[in-house]
Amino acid sequence: MKISTLLLATFLFCNSVFAQSISLIFPSSLLDTSITALAIKDAQQLLKQACNCEVSLNNANADVLLKLPAIDKAEASKLNHFAAEAKFPYRNFPEHNYSWSLTKENSKIILELKATSWQGVSFGLYGLLQEKLGFRFYHPKRMIVPHWNEFPVQQNFNWEAKALFDKKGFHLHTEHPLELTEQLHDGNLPHALEDVKEYIDWLARNGQNYFEFCLLESIDRKVWITHAKAIVDYCHQRGIIAAVDLSLHMVQQKTFQLYVSPVAKKKQVEKSLVWLMKADWDFINMEFTTAEFIAGNKKKKEELRLFIISWLKKNSNTKLMGRQHIVKHENEMGHHQHKELQWDSASLALDKERGVLSHTVMFYDMTEPNAPVYENKNQRHQFDFLLEQMKVRETWYYPESAYWVTFDNSIPMFLLPYLSARLSDIDTCVKYKVPGHITFSSGWEWGYWLFDWSIARWSWQYTTDGVAQKRYPEMYAHEMLKEQSEKDFFSQSLQLQQQYLKDSSLIKWMTAMTIIDEMPIKAFNHEFQPRPQWSYKFLQRKADTSIIERVRREAIAPLNRFAGSTRRAMNVYDTIPSHITDSILSEFQDGIQITALRAQHRASVLQYILCRREAKIKHQKCDCDFYLNNATMIRNGAQKTVTHREQNYRYPVELIARKRWDHTSYHTGYLYTVSNLYFWHREEEEARRNKYSPFFMGIWNMFRIAGIIN
Repeated sequence: MKISTLLLATFLFCNSVFAQSISLIFPSSLLDTSITALAIKDAQQLLKQACNCEVSLNNANADVLLKLPAIDKAEASKLNHFAAEAKFPYRNFPEHNYSWSLTKENSKIILELKATSWQGVSFGLYGLLQEKLGFRFYHPKRMIVPHWNEFPVQQNFNWEAKALFDKKGFHLHTEHPLELTEQLHDGNLPHALEDVKEYIDWLARNGQNYFEFCLLESIDRKVWITHAKAIVDYCHQRGIIAAVDLSLHMVQQKTFQLYVSPVAKKKQVEKSLVWLMKADWDFINMEFTTAEFIAGNKKKKEELRLFIISWLKKNSNTKLMGRQHIVKHENEMGHHQHKELQWDSASLALDKERGVLSHTVMFYDMTEPNAPVYENKNQRHQFDFLLEQMKVRETWYYPESAYWVTFDNSIPMFLLPYLSARLSDIDTCVKYKVPGHITFSSGWEWGYWLFDWSIARWSWQYTTDGVAQKRYPEMYAHEMLKEQSEKDFFSQSLQLQQQYLKDSSLIKWMTAMTIIDEMPIKAFNHEFQPRPQWSYKFLQRKADTSIIERVRREAIAPLNRFAGSTRRAMNVYDTIPSHITDSILSEFQDGIQITALRAQHRASVLQYILCRREAKIKHQKCDCDFYLNNATMIRNGAQKTVTHREQNYRYPVELIARKRWDHTSYHTGYLYTVSNLYFWHREEEEARRNKYSPFFMGIWNMFRIAGIIN
């Protein structure tokens, strides 16, 4: 991989020659495994970029020595300290804690690494670079490389890094048209494997050891498995567990199905598994439901799941996982119509050999009392499920760092409370000794890379000379900002969003209505995301004066207060030079600003709706168009922010923000609705025409998304 293509140097480069030479000192056996060999080579190249000096291997005469340990192969193959929480054996990705000590011998600096596994050596090298030497591996296509005049660490220290989870990594939800969706499903695309490898490198550099993505039915099965094998092989070369997410028979969003026809299901499943095993997956994460909110025939599905567990046990080293959906069983359609499987001791024992992931959604944590998602009051039932299942089987936590469609980065909004929720959940998982933490990721632009990067680093606990590092939600955002005023602005923005959007539940007004939200048939009108008490159609056609006053008091006024408070915070620090177009501060400002503009826009459209309704009730003529014209003006201003941000997307705009054919059901990039602020415009037109329909100004083919047509 060409390191130079990833560099984003934000530090001033010093033209003077670096006075100290650096050498990595290690036993030759570390070159026998790719996990350490690739990490050593990568670290050497990165250090050369930082110091503009000689960075050699095994040169004991260098001024700075990074001493790496020998690894006992027998010891390295043992299960790690999480083994007690692992309820079944799996491929060994062993103890990867590490520690560094710095001492001086005259003018020579000696940094010595202690680790007991190859993964520990790899994580130790990258941990030193990022946590101590100023490197920032914040995005798969961008990093910050410091430039030194002298080695940046001079004082003696003892620094320990403890992995908080056995399995820690990310699920890329490629049912959606994300940055890597196409590259993962078509190896013939230009730079496809290179782009995927960049992401795997990002995982390794950030101390992660798990990678997973959704497989889609639209792949070319004849050639894709070779591409998959190359991806899995590179994961293993870097010490990363490779997993694929697919379904038993899920019909929506082109999810890969282990069986398609209702005839001879087991034969179809076996044929699919034989084909999949050519890639040597470590885990299969199987979607068990037919569609969200649809239960299906539970007995038949349980029988097939047991068949899959047994087949994998006999024919591979691959283990089966499956997510526990946020939807409660009693809220699923048809849950009462099918018989339960009659379990015996053999089937119960076999069932324990699969694992589960407890899934939560959006920017809510799993223990807070108010999280109105997927028709739940909160997500505590998922927390209870996690604790219960840990007694039985391998169990991981599975939260989201973004929610694609209309909750956040497709509006767009830069929702900073994700940081608070994800850190809170990590602390909860550590308290209850949850062995795995896999993050459900769906997009990195508009600052969302910050959430994934923070989660990755929070999966480690660092201690220097016996003092544990203090952690707080915005700590890694602060690390990327230079001035204290910039850091204060970010913290204040987080506090404002926490106060207004979460604690005061304004998020229910900030989200855009989905097709499901506007379905007139109750059976299909499921509430996925927070939703206002009254529909906009109701407000414009049926609201009485008391409801009108409540909406003005409980929605419009706080929306404007939130926008005004955010705007005042931005005015305090609004000195970014206009010529700087690719800075972290600029990205944070754009995201925070457009979130405030979203609140203003929603308030203006609501004012128009209520003005028209009130005029009709009172039989008066009012200049309601003033409000809608104001909304349009706000949208046009926000469009300038979008245009500015698009100039700095890390992946091609045509890939992630435009219409085009792809392997998903959408045939647009995930930021397409951002590119023209589609949802904002749609809301204006619905209100203007008093026309509320799930298919009004439609851009998606719902029959294709639902799996009715290809």
